[in-house]
Amino acid sequence: MKRLIFIISFIVLSIPIISNAQYRLQSAFPNMAPLNNPVELVQADDGTNRLFVLQQNGTVYVFDNSPTVSTRKTFISLNSKVTQGSSEAGLLGIAFHPDYEINRYFYVSYTFDSTGSLSGKWSRISRFRADSLNPDTVSLNTETIFLTQPQPYSNHNGGKIAFGPDKYLYISFGDGGSGGDPQGNGQNRATWLGKILRINIDSASGGRRYSIPVTNPYYGNTSGFKEEIFAYGLRNPWKFSFDFPTNTMWAGDVGQNLYEEVDIIESGKNYGWNKMEGFQCYGTCDTTGKGFTRPIWDYGRTQGYSVTGGYVYRGSQMPDLYGKYIYGDYGTGKIWSLAYDGINPATNIQLLDSTFSISSFGVDQNKNIYICRYSSTLGGIYKIVDIGIAALNLKASIEGFYNLSVDRLNIRDTVSVYLRQNISPFNVVDSARTVLDSLTFSGSCIFRNAPTGKYYIQLKHRNALEVWSRSGGDSIIKGNVVSYDFTTDSTKTYGNNAVLIGSKYNIYSGDVNRSGTIDLNDIIQVYNDQANFLTGYVSSDVTGNLVVDLNDLVIVSNNSSKFITLRRP
Repeated sequence: MKRLIFIISFIVLSIPIISNAQYRLQSAFPNMAPLNNPVELVQADDGTNRLFVLQQNGTVYVFDNSPTVSTRKTFISLNSKVTQGSSEAGLLGIAFHPDYEINRYFYVSYTFDSTGSLSGKWSRISRFRADSLNPDTVSLNTETIFLTQPQPYSNHNGGKIAFGPDKYLYISFGDGGSGGDPQGNGQNRATWLGKILRINIDSASGGRRYSIPVTNPYYGNTSGFKEEIFAYGLRNPWKFSFDFPTNTMWAGDVGQNLYEEVDIIESGKNYGWNKMEGFQCYGTCDTTGKGFTRPIWDYGRTQGYSVTGGYVYRGSQMPDLYGKYIYGDYGTGKIWSLAYDGINPATNIQLLDSTFSISSFGVDQNKNIYICRYSSTLGGIYKIVDIGIAALNLKASIEGFYNLSVDRLNIRDTVSVYLRQNISPFNVVDSARTVLDSLTFSGSCIFRNAPTGKYYIQLKHRNALEVWSRSGGDSIIKGNVVSYDFTTDSTKTYGNNAVLIGSKYNIYSGDVNRSGTIDLNDIIQVYNDQANFLTGYVSSDVTGNLVVDLNDLVIVSNNSSKFITLRRP
């Protein structure tokens, strides 16, 4: 869909799972109706865990990020504004302001019909504002236009927009279309075409609704170069993304005849189009003294013919992919992981061959990765899963650490998790460690050795009484993610062995010596540590404030007087 190409489609009525070796694609929201040509999936980073999906015709849907979700709402319909006319036009990108939770601003990239360009098409970057009382609806009347760009041809519109770690808005425009960049836009810095732009949307200057960051490479130049330009020499950067832990910008740039490429985008760099295609010369070889920046990876027509840029994986459910760039090919449906450390040559591994037309990748607030399947009748959102592991998302709250007044834990802390057989003698089958987040009370565990089946989940903390999951155990499934929440119901802990604080069930604190019983021995240890003014990360710090004091002693003493002890099947 990123070049004018003809594809022979094989219509498959039902493809629940596509697999190859360790990884597979699985419908992320199987109860939701099919989508019509989805081209983008994003989240607003506003803490709501909602997802937003763009249809190329102009509709943006919003829905809860739950595998059981069956309904979605129309967030905004731009159908009356957006025009397509080609497979590469329409509603192409969306980006939520870094302070969206406060100002409700978001930005879109779309094409529309207008006179004044050879193709009759223009690209536009606009801002809208969601309703402050009803965050799932947007009025068309809130549109503010920031940029418009005439398009000489109908293809190569780019259209990805995203905020970088500097909170500036980055925008991709293709070279204007046709084939071979006949207008030479990629190397012409007097046009926005064939570029990545970077603007400050929080201030205005020079008669614009935005300003130019002073760190842009051509800020204040007197050569006629567009000051908005961040990088140039690109053909059609269909999708780009930021890896925020490293502040690295990745892009997939669609090739012409022979090669697709993956680039690390940096300020002021020239990526070579239309003199280079991938690592190779394009047409008449003219690279001497040009200072072109080579891609970190390219591939030829035996692998695909239209790269779809993705994301560096930073989730917790596929540990073997952590830190690797996950991307694919629209034409063949292949998905790869690319490992690159900035020093050594990149290494590329094919994860699977989906046969889908992959229009985009997306991530949710937990950094799980998804793909958009491009189809007018079978369009949908899929997730990549590792069939070699079982993943567990658990929630737990610890009595001493729990601060009722702010509904959070005083500190993040590590717990050990064991999967035990649900029949006597309840042998340990697998184990993992995770950190309970102080705000969400949640942590993720990966189990490689446990086959699909029912297990007791045993949770151990350094100074709390260990707890087992409810009677009978719970299912752990290879290739899937299951959830278990110890905080919502007393029956979630075996023998109802939890203390209710406010509306949240907590694991009993005070088993400092890990004997399975909160008793006098625990009181003595805390008392002695308190008398010695012990501080830091120690087991007798029952409240998690890094100081052993009277508060710790009170909790342990109270639980001792109640004869709190471990309960096992």
